[in-house]
Amino acid sequence: MLLRTVVGAVAGVLAGAGFALTLEGFSRYCYLRPGRTGCGVGLPVFYPPVFALWMAVAGVLIWVGFRVARQERGWLATSVGSVLWAVSIVAVVWFKATYLDMYQEDGVRFLMAAAVVVPCVAYAVAALAAGRARRC
Repeated sequence: MLLRTVVGAVAGVLAGAGFALTLEGFSRYCYLRPGRTGCGVGLPVFYPPVFALWMAVAGVLIWVGFRVARQERGWLATSVGSVLWAVSIVAVVWFKATYLDMYQEDGVRFLMAAAVVVPCVAYAVAALAAGRARRC
């Protein structure tokens, strides 16, 4: 049980960090500073494919981790974790936009931290709930 949770948490941290670093790398020039006009509408179209890519990476990591740990239902844990990640990140962004009054730089730091923590928790909970040990 603990091993499944660790596999899910590690996969979530790696996928979340990859997602955050990918978005940070492609949107660094969008922050409004003197001489910069922002990104416009093109960047939000970029989010879903990158999100799906890192969900697939998390799925492969969970599947490999479950195979090594001799666990079953890795793909179920991946799908439940991906749904939890998507719902949770939308909730965090909504909470930030509604209740937190942050400057742009603080808001970006908050969202980058959330982009790593939320999938870690989502995949850990999913792996704990959906996985089970393989029987001989």
